[in-house]
Amino acid sequence: MMGTPVLILGDSGAGKSYSLRNFNPDDVMLLQCIPKMLPFKSTGWKLHGKQLPDGSKQRGNVLRSDNWETVLDTIYRMVQSKTRRVLIIDDFQVVMQHENMNRAYQTGYAKFTEMADHIWRIIMAATELPDDFRVYFLAHTEETEGKIRMKTTGKMLNEKLTPEGYFSIVLRAIKKDGKHVFLIKGDDNDTAKAPPDLFPDQTEMDNDLHAVDVAITEFMTEL
Repeated sequence: MMGTPVLILGDSGAGKSYSLRNFNPDDVMLLQCIPKMLPFKSTGWKLHGKQLPDGSKQRGNVLRSDNWETVLDTIYRMVQSKTRRVLIIDDFQVVMQHENMNRAYQTGYAKFTEMADHIWRIIMAATELPDDFRVYFLAHTEETEGKIRMKTTGKMLNEKLTPEGYFSIVLRAIKKDGKHVFLIKGDDNDTAKAPPDLFPDQTEMDNDLHAVDVAITEFMTEL
């Protein structure tokens, strides 16, 4: 039993959230670490727990939290869903950034080990889901020693954890010639990677995360 974690990296405005546009909301759970509007017509995407005029609470597929324990719990709860097999965690880097801010006055190095452990546990939880589950981690990038990688909270945490190492699929959202695309395979300074047969003979593609999801599920059935 092994779910599929996928890392989608990109700067703000690179089209990460826009790439969700072609998903059927009934198939997806979206966990927003930063509350924000969706950058596309969002019929069917509803905020879970929103207070309705009649006093009841809305049931929906959009959750909001930046707490690492809530993120972890949301992943584990995916197995209870009858229809949804895709979880998207948007602005994932915020989980460690906000924990770091909340613990700013704690001294010592132990907190960096603990924060790295929390992120590692979240990523590992995605792999512990049943085979047909996919968890997409959308995160910002930074350049460290000439290499483009996932944004963390600095050198201390980078020494404890290399998030990209836990993913076999890392795509990078970029803007190229006025279009938003996913970079599938980068150069030595880029962390973008995918199994060679997943997107054969492609180095980039349209930034359609649903198309990526279809390719992954078709690739998985051949194993």
